[in-house]
Amino acid sequence: MVQKKVKKLLVITGPTAVGKSSYAVEVAQKMGGEVVSADSMQVYKFMDIGTGKITDSEKHNIPHHMIDVAMPNEDYSVGRYVVEARKAIDDICARGKLPIVTGGTGLYLNSLLLDHTFGGVPKNEEIRQRLKDFAERYGSAALYEKLKTADPQSASEININDTKRIIRALEIFETTGKPRSELKDDMTPAYDYKMMIIIDDREALYARIDKRVDKMVADGLFDEVRSLYEYKNCNSMQAIGYKEVIAHFDGAITSTEAVELIKQNSRKYAKRQMTFFRGMKQEKTFVDLKDLDIRSAEKLLNGEDYGN
Repeated sequence: MVQKKVKKLLVITGPTAVGKSSYAVEVAQKMGGEVVSADSMQVYKFMDIGTGKITDSEKHNIPHHMIDVAMPNEDYSVGRYVVEARKAIDDICARGKLPIVTGGTGLYLNSLLLDHTFGGVPKNEEIRQRLKDFAERYGSAALYEKLKTADPQSASEININDTKRIIRALEIFETTGKPRSELKDDMTPAYDYKMMIIIDDREALYARIDKRVDKMVADGLFDEVRSLYEYKNCNSMQAIGYKEVIAHFDGAITSTEAVELIKQNSRKYAKRQMTFFRGMKQEKTFVDLKDLDIRSAEKLLNGEDYGN
């Protein structure tokens, strides 16, 4: 079913720690908007500090949707996200507000903004069970290597430990004979939207990431992860900031090593995000952080030339 298009939908994305959330609030205040998160880890309750989740005071009374909608032990799928996020967008539009989709999870953004076909590929229990058996025998890393060979694009979007999504991508490949990423190329826009990708100098961004991690630790990251330790084998705990601290609690690394690893993995993640954003085929506008102001969003929505 094709989603009814809306007149205006603004997307604000970019690498981790670039300042998407605060800017989205500014825009929402100025333009009468509400924020719809596109962050695959902020959907989980209780995972606040490590995901950089916006606080109530930072929201400045702007409604935020698709945050805290699942428990850490749930396997939250991109399909569920699309259904729930689209309901939120429909509600925002019905009230005459501007939906502002904000977050850095590329798969969530693509799946929400485009009428993809891969979700319609039926389940094949025989293929699925065979892949599950393979994963149990050889491990998720070996299964991930199969996906890298069959569909490198999807592999770049899926965590190596997310066996469920790896199996689904391989199932689609074996069922259709096409990579899921190829099927995505046939998608049409689900919305009339404008996408802004905030960018920054790499060294400045990495410094901001390091500072952000230090603040997370000071704000109680280790205590937060300790309170969630019972979920340590769940997919949610594969998030950066959580898996490293759990490794420390399990005696594999020191607390200092955990913090440095969080910084290192966050920087690598930012690099992967930028690679993904640059590869997105849909129309997009890159805005340098030093040039970013409230007019940036207004110009984009009004179709003014941005010079890039």
